[in-house]
Amino acid sequence: MQDSAKIVCFGELLLHFAPDSEGSWLNEQSLKIYVGGAEYNVAAALSQWKNSVKLLSALPENFVGNQLEFQLKNKGIEVLAEKNKGRIGTFYLSSDGDMQNASVVYDRFPSVFTQSDFKTFRDDEIFSEVKWLHISTITPALSNSAFLKCLYLMEEAKERNITVSLDLNYRALLWQNQNPHKIKELMPFVNVLMGNIWSVEQFLNIPIEYELNGNFDDENILKQAEKTALEIRKQFPDVEKIANTFRFTNGEQVNYFATLFADEQLLVSEKYDAERIEERVGSGDSFMAALIHGIIKGNSEQQILEDATKVAFKKLFVKGDTIDDSINIEKL
Repeated sequence: MQDSAKIVCFGELLLHFAPDSEGSWLNEQSLKIYVGGAEYNVAAALSQWKNSVKLLSALPENFVGNQLEFQLKNKGIEVLAEKNKGRIGTFYLSSDGDMQNASVVYDRFPSVFTQSDFKTFRDDEIFSEVKWLHISTITPALSNSAFLKCLYLMEEAKERNITVSLDLNYRALLWQNQNPHKIKELMPFVNVLMGNIWSVEQFLNIPIEYELNGNFDDENILKQAEKTALEIRKQFPDVEKIANTFRFTNGEQVNYFATLFADEQLLVSEKYDAERIEERVGSGDSFMAALIHGIIKGNSEQQILEDATKVAFKKLFVKGDTIDDSINIEKL
């Protein structure tokens, strides 16, 4: 039974080509392809957990666009797609690469999304029955039209008393020719914020003041997480919840935990570790989806945090950009 009040996510739908890092895909003439994009990954998880979800995006007017739209509808996602003659954006990243590093190759300029003016759908179509709007900082980086649409949707959501979440996921390749501080213009409309202390520094110019030793058990990380959250609350008082994810890698090994600042206190999750992981893409998006799901359900802050952390850690072992049926948030 799906919840009738809807969550709308606004962002680019992408194809993720995942060649193996050794180059065997060229000899085998075979390449893994996943459907991806930060907001789509969030929408897919929320839909799988029986939430009603809309994705506002853009699709090409060809068989690729038609098949993608059909696939999303099959997943229970309502699609509001701007359609034009362009192409779908893509990126190349092997499962053993990392989104933060230059091993990701974007091929998304131009694309149907970056060329769209986002004028097809009226506000009432977008916001009908909606109680939550989610956007990531990837979307406003893609074009001026996308940035202005983010700003407009957030302002409109505030007018309609709709909760707004923003994922501060920093991708250096997308910001190399523009100032990431323009994200500050979106912040007065945000209620739930996710990121980490480093992305907050990049986007909001809130500095890291504690000396950090780069280890996951550094107590200064928690002090800085609290200090950063207090500064965000001071500058943008409508931000009620601030989540941080921390993923430390040492060779193949990974340590993972998260924090949630809510009701003026910093909550810390259980810590997880693994000798190696299977997939680096989509973990943060599954955390964001779990955060939204838990808040909508009215769970306690600590449970919201623990569930989101566990979901995000489990996603590190699921190939592709989105979670699969092995991750059921009600049976963790």
